[in-house]
Amino acid sequence: MDTKKIAVSWLWWLKLLVVGGGSLLVLLLGINTLLSSYLLKNPLDFIMLFFSASFMILLGLTGLIYPVCRIHALLKNDGNA
Repeated sequence: MDTKKIAVSWLWWLKLLVVGGGSLLVLLLGINTLLSSYLLKNPLDFIMLFFSASFMILLGLTGLIYPVCRIHALLKNDGNA
């Protein structure tokens, strides 16, 4: 394996780690926001926080699915090569 492939491999793993870690933080922030929205007394504030928290959870889950699919594709193609 030449050094260029090793460097690309490390950058590829680093990118997946950054995307996964950032997505996990967004997911946890969304869950925290969703739980705190139920403590509000104003219905308009509740609706605003509820939908923004739902969107953050959706983004976090999508960002967590991306590295899983990329790693699965790598392992699937590695076994066939």
